[in-house]
Amino acid sequence: MQLKKILISLVLLLAVSVAAWLGASIYVGRSATALITKIAAKAGQDTAIRMVEVDHKQGLFSSSGQFEIRLNDVAVDAKSGKQLFALQVNYNLEHLLLPSSSMRFNWAVKPAGQSGTEFNRLFGSEIKLQGQGKLAYGGKALSTLKLPELAMKQGKELFHLSPSSGNIAWGEKTLALDWKTERISSRGAGHALDIQGLSFTGDIQNRERGLGALQLSINKLSTKEATAETIGVQVASAEAGGKLELKIIPKIANLTVAGQKLSDLLLEFVVKGLDIESVDTLSAISTDSNDFRNLTADEQSRASGALQNLVAKGFSVGLPQINAKMGTGSIKGDFLLEVSKPAGTTAAQFSFAQSVKANGKLEAQGRIIDNTQKRLALMLGIATETREGLRANFQFANGTLRANGKNHDVRDNLAYFDERINAALYPKK
Repeated sequence: MQLKKILISLVLLLAVSVAAWLGASIYVGRSATALITKIAAKAGQDTAIRMVEVDHKQGLFSSSGQFEIRLNDVAVDAKSGKQLFALQVNYNLEHLLLPSSSMRFNWAVKPAGQSGTEFNRLFGSEIKLQGQGKLAYGGKALSTLKLPELAMKQGKELFHLSPSSGNIAWGEKTLALDWKTERISSRGAGHALDIQGLSFTGDIQNRERGLGALQLSINKLSTKEATAETIGVQVASAEAGGKLELKIIPKIANLTVAGQKLSDLLLEFVVKGLDIESVDTLSAISTDSNDFRNLTADEQSRASGALQNLVAKGFSVGLPQINAKMGTGSIKGDFLLEVSKPAGTTAAQFSFAQSVKANGKLEAQGRIIDNTQKRLALMLGIATETREGLRANFQFANGTLRANGKNHDVRDNLAYFDERINAALYPKK
């Protein structure tokens, strides 16, 4: 009798568990429907990228649907009223709860509209980016990315993209992406481009502000004029104390152009100290005003206020590293420009002389230039001679420019800069 009660209890517990499991799965499906509806409403007419024509079909444990992504900058066909180019997204969701995920999905994106039809005709097949993934219980979504080989020949124009693949993951604020393809080739009348071994990775910690790291790598790039090997571009942006820092570092291991061979090329670009709230304001206005081309009076006022705040709080722009080698010679240098409002000043207008400091240098060592070029540089005062080669340098502070050991009168130039900068900071109403 006791065993019977235990078995009945176990059956009831199992039934309740299954019911809860199925009920939770149905709830997840309804939550997915609500989320899609919310996203579609948010990406409406007032956004640069719109999600329209949403057709979502919900089942108990699976759903499917489609929608279009349209860009406001794309022209509209006068007859149909539809954009010439859009993206059609088709998806399938499985929201039966499993130990590893709350949802599985697959999706496909293809071009739509008149231009989309033309793309498919040119490539001889339907262009489709697709993937499959899952939604983890912590809210993080992961998906594969896959694009088939694309090849086109039209007259003398040739284009080829080898099959490419990658992965994408996103959370509430984050986005991680990796993408790679073996080869991209484009050839035609007067041009030739061949890219081998291209890969891209991204690790964005704040999607709204674009904070994080990106890296582009290319094994080899060839054109009709030049060949470059082992190319890399690193981009990193971060926020600290309400200030934005941006760093961009392009590198090329070997470059052959115009019969000259260069190696170890590096250019580090750094921006520090930008007031991030002002940057946010300018970014939002840029999006709404078509890159500042069509500003309302209110937007112009807010943009001017943000620019004034950027200048008042100060920032710096620099090239900490400028490096290149050619044969037994080399070039190295650096540059720094700092903008800051002088302490204690009450002036409403910007003064280049009072607010800007800058310095930089460029050194050429070894046989980086021939004797004719060297004599010309010395004669024009562009550089001074050193034991190792040539050196050019300058310092600007308190309205005084000193270059290669000589002072230069730049008062007229400063007056021009002040006029142009103040026109942007304090536009006439």
